[in-house]
Amino acid sequence: MNIQLHRYYVQYFQNENGLRSMVIKFVKHLKDVMQHDKKTLKFKWMKCGLLQLSHRILFEPSSLTIFGKINPSLLEKDFCLFDDNIHVFLALLPDWIYRYFFRNILKARSRLNNSWLKDINWHRIDECEFIQTRTDFIIDHPEWFSEQDFAGAQTSLFWASLGNTIPAVFWCFFYILQDSKAMKTIQEEIDIHLPQFSLDNDDENYDLIEQWTPERLNRCIYLDSAVNEVLRLTSAPMMLRKCCQKTEVNLHDERILNVQPNEAVALYPAASHYDENQFSKSTIFIFDRFVHQNVETINGFMPFGTGKSKCPGRFFAKYEMKICIAMFIRYVECKFLDTKIAPTQKAHRVGVGVAPPTQDLPIIYRYKNT
Repeated sequence: MNIQLHRYYVQYFQNENGLRSMVIKFVKHLKDVMQHDKKTLKFKWMKCGLLQLSHRILFEPSSLTIFGKINPSLLEKDFCLFDDNIHVFLALLPDWIYRYFFRNILKARSRLNNSWLKDINWHRIDECEFIQTRTDFIIDHPEWFSEQDFAGAQTSLFWASLGNTIPAVFWCFFYILQDSKAMKTIQEEIDIHLPQFSLDNDDENYDLIEQWTPERLNRCIYLDSAVNEVLRLTSAPMMLRKCCQKTEVNLHDERILNVQPNEAVALYPAASHYDENQFSKSTIFIFDRFVHQNVETINGFMPFGTGKSKCPGRFFAKYEMKICIAMFIRYVECKFLDTKIAPTQKAHRVGVGVAPPTQDLPIIYRYKNT
């Protein structure tokens, strides 16, 4: 059962043929969100938080791309409450603690779960092939899955599709938008490889949107490098492993760590991400650090984890980040209201993936006259 479900991730999320339709659909939905925002603002400056803006441009397009014709706005409040407290669920506390001290969070999770059961056949119009195939498999095996199993799995996927990507987009904006050389280089690159379409009307737009393919995005090597560099600086998933046999681990300072059978070992990628022996000037954002490098083969680079627990949706998540950056740079002007703020990550989220900032950053933005 688990093997078959895992195959669906490989089939739809880990090859370009499976990703192509999702990437194009995401571009279309993001264009719709930005088009509506532009019509509302016209060319006026809008003040908001950078994390708030990152949430706004990703939440609806990503939700519609993966889950089809749902109403994201009806789920948004419960998602935010669930996301803000995801560490509470990961702590695996006794049930009575959740019932007495975290009732509101449980209610939010319950409402999210129930939202997936409203349609009789559990399907949504225009849902991605991964969700469609996975749901069919669950429906075909009622002996393995109950309604609540399905609902809980959908909520888990919903959070997994957004919970780390939204803060990742925030950190991408934070680092890239304040680096003039990165901005100029990426702007020139996307102008070459990604066709421009209008946010003011839909005439002939769809043909241009369909050209925003994984292949074209992969040609944007500086954009890809910048995203990888942001992930190196901010992504810190914690990976737990159980030792099967007595093992000696040779540490870099020549000490030997003896691990006994059945002992648990926690692997923390951030330790290598900031290792000067692995990455020179490791605390500095260098946008072209990974140009012409295959990050899948770089020792010590593990922003999505490693082994069996490696994030199965990592390729689509990176495409989402790159599309958000490319479209934002092309269509939006942005100014930081306080460039002296150096945000840190929420401590309780470190180890889960990409932690959001402890505070939002005030910005103003407006749409370009293009």
